[in-house]
Amino acid sequence: MTLPFWEAVAVGCGLLYLILLVRGHVACWAFGIAASLITVFLYVDKKLYLEAVLNAYYVLAGVYGWWYWGRGGTVPVTEWGLNRHIAWLITCTVLSLGAGILMSRYTDSPRPYIDAALTVFSFLATWMEARKVLSGWYYWFVINAVSVWLQWDRELYLFTAHSVLLTVLCVVGYFSWRKARQLEMTS
Repeated sequence: MTLPFWEAVAVGCGLLYLILLVRGHVACWAFGIAASLITVFLYVDKKLYLEAVLNAYYVLAGVYGWWYWGRGGTVPVTEWGLNRHIAWLITCTVLSLGAGILMSRYTDSPRPYIDAALTVFSFLATWMEARKVLSGWYYWFVINAVSVWLQWDRELYLFTAHSVLLTVLCVVGYFSWRKARQLEMTS
């Protein structure tokens, strides 16, 4: 089977993951794990090494999310304060620059700094997603929008279309989780 076939399977699983995530359904994690496993191999083939590492992390985060959400009861939507966001933005920026320097020196990655920033910030956004932090959707909006360009640049056209859709669905996810948070706070 060819890479475009596996890219289509990964995109399909990724869409199912996000649709179920927006709805807060624990089954989302199974599709996220499948999508990420396939994507690891596709990104290695396209020399997006940190994106491949990120997707390996997504597999582990998927296992964690599946466990955390499946512990019994509903996981409430939470929010972080401004100081926590600022601390994480600074931390992730520094880590992105460091990883970008390493990638530019020691790999043949064609876009080492963008690859590094997307990877580092996605680690944070995934953690926020697994913990149901509402503002994680802001991070995903930016990450997915930048991914559109990077994936187009690497000729991963189905992933490009997928990222366009993910960018739009981040808005849907945000409002869905915000509504759930408001209902939880009034209950």
